[in-house]
Amino acid sequence: MKRILVCLVIMFSGILSLSAQQKKDRMKQKELKEKFYQTLSEDQKVLYDNQKQLRREQKNEVKATFDENQQAIANNKDLTKKEKRKALKTTFSDEQRKISKENRAVMKEEKEKFIATLSESQLVHYELLKKRKVKK
Repeated sequence: MKRILVCLVIMFSGILSLSAQQKKDRMKQKELKEKFYQTLSEDQKVLYDNQKQLRREQKNEVKATFDENQQAIANNKDLTKKEKRKALKTTFSDEQRKISKENRAVMKEEKEKFIATLSESQLVHYELLKKRKVKK
Protein backbone atom coordinates (compact mmCIF):
# COMPACT_ATOMS: atom_id res chain seq x y z
CA MET A 1 0.00 0.00 0.00
CA LYS A 2 2.85 2.34 0.88
CA ARG A 3 4.56 1.66 -2.46
CA ILE A 4 1.39 2.44 -4.38
CA LEU A 5 1.03 5.73 -2.53
CA VAL A 6 4.66 6.66 -3.23
CA CYS A 7 4.22 5.78 -6.93
CA LEU A 8 1.07 7.92 -7.15
CA VAL A 9 2.80 10.89 -5.52
CA ILE A 10 5.76 10.59 -7.91
CA MET A 11 3.46 10.34 -10.95
CA PHE A 12 1.39 13.30 -9.80
CA SER A 13 4.45 15.50 -9.24
CA GLY A 14 5.82 14.49 -12.65
CA ILE A 15 2.57 15.47 -14.35
CA LEU A 16 2.51 18.82 -12.55
CA SER A 17 6.10 19.64 -13.50
CA LEU A 18 5.48 18.72 -17.14
CA SER A 19 2.39 20.92 -17.26
CA ALA A 20 4.29 23.82 -15.71
CA GLN A 21 7.12 23.40 -18.24
CA GLN A 22 4.71 23.51 -21.17
CA LYS A 23 3.10 26.68 -19.83
CA LYS A 24 6.53 28.24 -19.34
CA ASP A 25 7.49 27.38 -22.95
CA ARG A 26 4.25 28.94 -24.26
CA MET A 27 4.89 32.11 -22.27
CA LYS A 28 8.47 32.30 -23.56
CA GLN A 29 7.25 31.88 -27.15
CA LYS A 30 4.65 34.60 -26.60
CA GLU A 31 7.31 36.97 -25.23
CA LEU A 32 9.54 36.30 -28.26
CA LYS A 33 6.63 37.06 -30.58
CA GLU A 34 5.86 40.34 -28.77
CA LYS A 35 9.51 41.45 -28.84
CA PHE A 36 9.75 40.61 -32.54
CA TYR A 37 6.56 42.55 -33.30
CA GLN A 38 7.92 45.61 -31.46
CA THR A 39 11.03 45.64 -33.66
CA LEU A 40 8.98 45.89 -36.85
CA SER A 41 8.47 49.13 -38.74
CA GLU A 42 4.91 50.27 -39.48
CA ASP A 43 5.10 48.91 -43.04
CA GLN A 44 6.36 45.56 -41.77
CA LYS A 45 3.60 45.44 -39.15
CA VAL A 46 1.03 46.00 -41.89
CA LEU A 47 2.51 43.12 -43.93
CA TYR A 48 2.64 40.86 -40.86
CA ASP A 49 -0.93 41.66 -39.85
CA ASN A 50 -2.14 41.20 -43.42
CA GLN A 51 -0.58 37.73 -43.42
CA LYS A 52 -2.49 36.81 -40.27
CA GLN A 53 -5.74 38.20 -41.68
CA LEU A 54 -5.23 36.40 -44.99
CA ARG A 55 -4.61 33.13 -43.13
CA ARG A 56 -7.90 33.56 -41.23
CA GLU A 57 -9.81 34.37 -44.42
CA GLN A 58 -8.38 31.35 -46.24
CA LYS A 59 -9.21 29.08 -43.32
CA ASN A 60 -12.80 30.34 -43.34
CA GLU A 61 -12.95 29.96 -47.13
CA VAL A 62 -12.04 26.28 -46.85
CA LYS A 63 -14.39 25.75 -43.90
CA ALA A 64 -17.26 27.18 -45.96
CA THR A 65 -16.85 24.29 -48.42
CA PHE A 66 -17.09 21.56 -45.73
CA ASP A 67 -19.83 18.96 -46.04
CA GLU A 68 -21.57 17.46 -42.98
CA ASN A 69 -18.96 14.74 -42.50
CA GLN A 70 -16.10 17.23 -42.64
CA GLN A 71 -17.88 19.58 -40.22
CA ALA A 72 -18.32 16.67 -37.80
CA ILE A 73 -14.57 15.98 -37.96
CA ALA A 74 -13.72 19.68 -37.49
CA ASN A 75 -16.05 19.99 -34.49
CA ASN A 76 -14.91 16.75 -32.82
CA LYS A 77 -13.47 17.78 -29.44
CA ASP A 78 -11.84 14.38 -28.92
CA LEU A 79 -9.36 14.88 -31.77
CA THR A 80 -6.20 16.98 -31.60
CA LYS A 81 -5.54 19.64 -34.25
CA LYS A 82 -3.10 17.32 -35.99
CA GLU A 83 -5.59 14.42 -36.02
CA LYS A 84 -8.34 16.71 -37.34
CA ARG A 85 -6.08 18.00 -40.11
CA LYS A 86 -5.11 14.45 -41.11
CA ALA A 87 -8.71 13.21 -41.07
CA LEU A 88 -9.98 16.21 -43.02
CA LYS A 89 -7.24 15.98 -45.63
CA THR A 90 -8.33 12.47 -46.59
CA THR A 91 -11.92 13.67 -47.13
CA PHE A 92 -11.10 16.71 -49.30
CA SER A 93 -12.67 16.91 -52.73
CA ASP A 94 -10.62 17.90 -55.77
CA GLU A 95 -11.98 21.45 -55.51
CA GLN A 96 -10.97 21.70 -51.84
CA ARG A 97 -7.49 20.39 -52.66
CA LYS A 98 -7.20 23.01 -55.39
CA ILE A 99 -8.25 25.78 -52.99
CA SER A 100 -5.76 24.60 -50.37
CA LYS A 101 -2.94 24.44 -52.91
CA GLU A 102 -3.72 27.95 -54.16
CA ASN A 103 -3.90 29.22 -50.58
CA ARG A 104 -0.49 27.73 -49.77
CA ALA A 105 1.00 29.40 -52.84
CA VAL A 106 -0.45 32.79 -51.89
CA MET A 107 0.76 32.46 -48.29
CA LYS A 108 4.24 31.47 -49.45
CA GLU A 109 4.37 34.54 -51.69
CA GLU A 110 3.19 36.83 -48.86
CA LYS A 111 5.71 35.29 -46.46
CA GLU A 112 8.54 35.86 -48.94
CA LYS A 113 7.48 39.51 -49.37
CA PHE A 114 7.54 39.96 -45.60
CA ILE A 115 10.89 38.22 -45.12
CA ALA A 116 12.44 40.39 -47.84
CA THR A 117 11.70 43.48 -45.72
CA LEU A 118 13.42 42.15 -42.58
CA SER A 119 16.85 43.29 -41.42
CA GLU A 120 19.48 40.76 -40.34
CA SER A 121 18.61 41.03 -36.63
CA GLN A 122 14.88 40.83 -37.36
CA LEU A 123 15.48 37.78 -39.53
CA VAL A 124 17.28 36.04 -36.66
CA HIS A 125 14.33 36.74 -34.35
CA TYR A 126 11.89 35.58 -37.02
CA GLU A 127 13.73 32.29 -37.45
CA LEU A 128 13.64 31.74 -33.68
CA LEU A 129 9.88 32.25 -33.73
CA LYS A 130 9.37 29.73 -36.49
CA LYS A 131 11.03 26.92 -34.56
CA ARG A 132 8.48 24.61 -32.95
CA LYS A 133 10.11 24.55 -29.53
CA VAL A 134 11.93 27.29 -27.69
CA LYS A 135 15.50 26.48 -26.71
CA LYS A 136 16.07 26.37 -22.97
